[in-house]
Amino acid sequence: MSGNNHDRDGLNVVFDFCDVLLNWDPRGGTYDLLTAEFGIDAWRDFYDEDAPYGMWHYDGLLDGGLDPAEAAADYRTHHQGDPCERMFDVYYAHREQAFRGMITGMDTLLVDLDRRGVPMWGLTNFTQDAVDFAMGKYPSLHLLRDVVVSSTERLKKPDRRIYELAAERFDIDPGRSVFIDDKTWNVHAAQEAGFRSFVFTNALDARAQLAGFGAFSR
Repeated sequence: MSGNNHDRDGLNVVFDFCDVLLNWDPRGGTYDLLTAEFGIDAWRDFYDEDAPYGMWHYDGLLDGGLDPAEAAADYRTHHQGDPCERMFDVYYAHREQAFRGMITGMDTLLVDLDRRGVPMWGLTNFTQDAVDFAMGKYPSLHLLRDVVVSSTERLKKPDRRIYELAAERFDIDPGRSVFIDDKTWNVHAAQEAGFRSFVFTNALDARAQLAGFGAFSR
């Protein structure tokens, strides 16, 4: 992927990954695996969004650049002696099960934009290994010219600096670029950084909104 050889004055589209391009569902994807070994209650607690040392706590740290081995060790420390002490290790060893396909219609949207010569990019709170895995599994993601990944940069949305970094890395003008994310706060932060932006709901709506920005007028 490269940030060169594009029309800087034309429209650019920057995509979030999870729940925009990808159906990334660790809770559902690992249900059979984790409940079989640890039970339903432990699985439910592991994915409790309010759990101080549950999966989502460590997922956020991983997205920020924490080493997976450190995350697993910290999880074991906080659950030492519990039946679920090894749950994070088992989850992480089988994390590919969280990938449930691309969001319906988004592979087609990427292809249609590419055919019209619209440069496309990625900006995601994710781990580099997860992005690499997704790129290998879903060919249409290779239509993205480059991806800024939070774990690599040790910056996460909605920090304004990651949007500025993306604009610099991709060599794009935020005012001529549309950023799409499923989180309202990430969209607002992108707008504050100068991007045009909207909240993703589904592929049909995204297509309509991009048409309003002139993405299909080429």
